Amino acid sequence: MRLHWLLGLALLFTPALGHADDKSDCFDAAEKAQKLKNDKKLTEARPALITCSRDICPQQVRADCVKWLTETDTATSTVVVRARDADGHDLIDVRVLVDGNLLLPKLQGTAVPVDPGQHKFRYELPNGKALEEDVLIAEGEKDRVLRVEIKDTAGTAPPPPPGGGETVTTKSGGPGPVPWIILAVGGASAVGFIIMEAVIQSQYSDLQNGCGKTQSCTQSQKDSLTSLYAPAGVLMGVGIAGIVVGATWLIIAAATGGHSSHAATTGFGVAPLPGGAIAGFTRSF
Repeated sequence: MRLHWLLGLALLFTPALGHADDKSDCFDAAEKAQKLKNDKKLTEARPALITCSRDICPQQVRADCVKWLTETDTATSTVVVRARDADGHDLIDVRVLVDGNLLLPKLQGTAVPVDPGQHKFRYELPNGKALEEDVLIAEGEKDRVLRVEIKDTAGTAPPPPPGGGETVTTKSGGPGPVPWIILAVGGASAVGFIIMEAVIQSQYSDLQNGCGKTQSCTQSQKDSLTSLYAPAGVLMGVGIAGIVVGATWLIIAAATGGHSSHAATTGFGVAPLPGGAIAGFTRSF
């Protein structure tokens, strides 16, 4: 019965911790977004503004972020890249980079957001040929069409300069340190739970053999014992979750040979439920 009670306390305690973390995330996101917005890094500011505009954020923070999000969307410029060969035919398999960062893996005919200011656009073909141009984007300019004419699209061009014209696929040599860290935290929490449970059992035994026999235990003595239940439950929950997540991650990494040509996405979260919480772990390849 005590084990069930401790687990229940752990699940009830976890949403409170998560709620505090969510509020902290709101303030951090708002501060980050404001700086990025002032620096005209609008495309980077938008995800942070979405984070601090959530309903779980404090009202004043949410109000500011909603206002800044509207201003950011208005000020963010968008461009549509069009490329044609010497005969006027549309080209699709063109890789577009802006200031060295990938904007489009290939042309899609839709508008994409770009920060205002001067940028260097680079257009790369599969054969290695590439063109560059400097473009000045005005703040709030929408759906500006950038037209590129690539006359020579056949044959093999000379190797592109370092840093462009070639896509390199890298493979990870292993699962990395994260699963080991999660496993270590889970193990340490499990050890902490075992130690705290031993303390609880010792105090409980002392009370039972002492004042418990005469029914003279004071409320402070009882509170001293029950105050240990919640942290013990949290340690148990973190220990179980850490060990399960870390071990599962390592098993999956071993089963896939420790690498993949695609990026692996991992997620672990705790969602509050009425009277408790539910934990989830996902890993996609």
